[in-house]
Amino acid sequence: MPTDEALRALDALNARVMQYPAAARLTLMCRILLAVAFIPTGSVKLMGERFTSLGVNTSVGAFFEAMYQTGAYWRFLGLSQVVAGLLLLIPATAFYGAVLFLPILVNVVVITIAIEFTGTPVITVAMLLANLWLLAWDWPRWRAVLITDSSRPVVRGWSRLERAGWLLGAASVAAFFFAVRGVALQGTAGVVVGLGVIGGAMVVTAWVRAARGR
Repeated sequence: MPTDEALRALDALNARVMQYPAAARLTLMCRILLAVAFIPTGSVKLMGERFTSLGVNTSVGAFFEAMYQTGAYWRFLGLSQVVAGLLLLIPATAFYGAVLFLPILVNVVVITIAIEFTGTPVITVAMLLANLWLLAWDWPRWRAVLITDSSRPVVRGWSRLERAGWLLGAASVAAFFFAVRGVALQGTAGVVVGLGVIGGAMVVTAWVRAARGR
């Protein structure tokens, strides 16, 4: 967790930046540009239309055609982009629009780099930086979410037994999915199930002890 000095420095920096009219105009411009960029393209997806006319003989065209063929997922992508864009245009909800845009833009940047969009990564990275600016602009809201107020009562922590049980159970579930995908060694099903049972028993035991006040 950041120290009090670091928090005060961030608070002071945010307050100073927000005093500059140019910074406020930059924030407004970023909101508008992101909304204008994604609402039309998102609407195309939401209506079930293709995003590009490139043929499937190209990596870009094949990628978008595969997503288009999913149907519901294609429309979901469009809906997410439209909703995020509309939230950005409303001052009261602009913060939530920027939060929603973060995973969208990170995904877009990775896609444009992975399938070698010519020149497009420059644009998508610029969009991501604009969104990061919007998130930094709303630092006070992030502060309220991320930093625990020391005046609030602290919930009693879990016992070591319960923590170990959850970790063991999580490890067994992960091992199960590795086995399903053919990554784990053959013949480990019994061990995985056994670990899961032991982990579950440890968690239940910890709950019983806590209920008895031990």
